[in-house]
Amino acid sequence: MILILWILGIVIVALLVRLLLNRAPSNGKPFLLRAAVVVIVLVAIGLALRGLWPVAMSLFGGLMVYGKPVLKAFGLWQTIKGFNRADATKNAPTTAAMDKAQARKILQLEDNASAEEIIAAHKKMMAKNHPDKGGSTYLASQINQAKDVLLKD
Repeated sequence: MILILWILGIVIVALLVRLLLNRAPSNGKPFLLRAAVVVIVLVAIGLALRGLWPVAMSLFGGLMVYGKPVLKAFGLWQTIKGFNRADATKNAPTTAAMDKAQARKILQLEDNASAEEIIAAHKKMMAKNHPDKGGSTYLASQINQAKDVLLKD
């Protein structure tokens, strides 16, 4: 009997979350999903306090079927994703899209610099900052990116 209730609880909660994800308007989804999760958790706690642990756990299991949308609704998904990337990018500097103004500033060029001036400035900056000559790999990558941005036209 408990096994049937356990499976039924998982299925009901999973279908409820699926219904909310599919039918709710996109601007109201996070609120409705948060409200449903809070109600399900409160019911599960009530069942657990009454000694119906298997049924309570089935409710939590139903929530876990749609774990990613539930975590997104509470704003926790980005935090969890950040844990995976934190170790890989701990010491690596962040790179954002570079615009032409930033590229000119890095290469110390005027607004109307020609392609020859861009290439000459790039060579000069790389001679000073090349990693093989004690320079930084980050600065070298920024200098290369600046040249690419300016020569893109």
